[in-house]
Amino acid sequence: MGAEAKVTDGDPLWTKTGSWTMGLDPLGLQATSIRIYQSLVPNITNITNRLRYYAYFPWLVGLYEKLHHSDDPAKFANFMRRGEALYALATLVDGQQGSDGLGGSNWASQHRSEAAVNGIDFRPYTDDRTSPQTYLQASRGNYGVAYAPTLVEMEWLTRSSVPVTNGRGETVASAFAHSIGQVADDIEAVLLAGKATAKQLQDIGAAIHPAKIPSGSQEQSVLREFLIGTHHTTKDAVSRRSTIWLVLDLIRKGVAPGDIDALRKAFYARRLPNDDVYNQSAETLDRWRAYQANEFGQVALAGALNALTGLQREDHPSGIEPKDLIGKVIASSLPASNQSWSQWASSLAADSEADELRLIEPILQDLGNGVRPAEETMLSAFKLLALLWARWAKGDEAVRPIIARMAGPDGRSLDGILRTLDLAQSLTAGEALAAVMLKHVVIDHQIIAGRKLSTAGTFTYHFLVEDGLLSEGLLGEYGYTTPRLFNLTRVLRDAGYLSDDGVTSDGEAFLEQHQPL
Repeated sequence: MGAEAKVTDGDPLWTKTGSWTMGLDPLGLQATSIRIYQSLVPNITNITNRLRYYAYFPWLVGLYEKLHHSDDPAKFANFMRRGEALYALATLVDGQQGSDGLGGSNWASQHRSEAAVNGIDFRPYTDDRTSPQTYLQASRGNYGVAYAPTLVEMEWLTRSSVPVTNGRGETVASAFAHSIGQVADDIEAVLLAGKATAKQLQDIGAAIHPAKIPSGSQEQSVLREFLIGTHHTTKDAVSRRSTIWLVLDLIRKGVAPGDIDALRKAFYARRLPNDDVYNQSAETLDRWRAYQANEFGQVALAGALNALTGLQREDHPSGIEPKDLIGKVIASSLPASNQSWSQWASSLAADSEADELRLIEPILQDLGNGVRPAEETMLSAFKLLALLWARWAKGDEAVRPIIARMAGPDGRSLDGILRTLDLAQSLTAGEALAAVMLKHVVIDHQIIAGRKLSTAGTFTYHFLVEDGLLSEGLLGEYGYTTPRLFNLTRVLRDAGYLSDDGVTSDGEAFLEQHQPL
């Protein structure tokens, strides 16, 4: 297919390819989960790992402006790379506790012991990113990949290949400078020379360590205000503040910091680790429930995708009609019955032991191993879809409307899957599941992979359909999306709201002063 070919829904987009690229989100369902969690934890991403970088990088950009007065992007990139490598190595020289999540940490770990005694020349590791010795290959380091987009979006930095600090960026840079005091002179000297003595590394590390934001400092205050936005009523500020409130509240009620599975359980099932009811209500909590419901749907259908491709590879290497393949997968897993979809799903939901979190465990295990799901695993996937359909009748507790709104008119989501089941509820359970697998697995994957081929020239097909036969199936490894919650708990620790003992007194004060919306 030529790059200029136009693609519309329904076009036959399967062509034989010579190579494969494992595309992300082959069914288009994860995109909706991502949109939901991005709206709930804005400006903190899965790669913005430490809170203090939000102060260090604006300060470093200001230092570049002070020292160089140059708008050469290459010179700026080299300066930022040196600054980032210095941050990682000096932090580890000062102390490894609380030093996780640093850009270039693997490189810094390799050089820590030697540098702590003899110092280091950064230039071989920072000034040529194509060198096999480079601390990171990204042209502007982790700053350019992870933090610059967020800092620009928040207007803390200007939008430029050589930015300058702006607005709150100037405020946080000044606060960082006040925190580190005379150590700023050491950092300036190191970055100009490209090398550091052992004492400079020790002094710098003690001042800039990401876990050592001075308590009660202006820097801590500015960074906390960024996190919780006490005086801000924008949608982003309210969402982030409400999510932070819920996370801290759940931690003080028994969820271990960083236990994302326990947070998922609390958000969706409203249950605490001891199985007590989490008796809290908020629109933000409903959005987290909608996120998790969509996650259940995308994982269940990822299991169906691997079931189809695995069976085709093993038993039908020359290809098989898609509907026949779907029928075989369903027949091997679903007990024979004439029950309608509505009857079967309702009977499952009436069982007091019905539990989406329990059903999804074997699916995640098989998907994580990239193997064809066992028949029992596929039965769990089918039961999971049934529970979701029975539990979230259209409009019930806002789950489906939230998902539909975040998916958009052309998006793929659990709501779309459940709408297909709405239309098929009078059919047998097997027929209803077949309708879902044909539309949301076979057809949707062809459309999505075809669009990627047309627009980017990449082959992301997990199977091909030619002359009416599905062939060349490819198993994939899938799982949950990563909803920024681990990094959120880490930055809450950096901000002084969490400690090894749980929620701090400052965290408790925040909980008393606010409520989730």
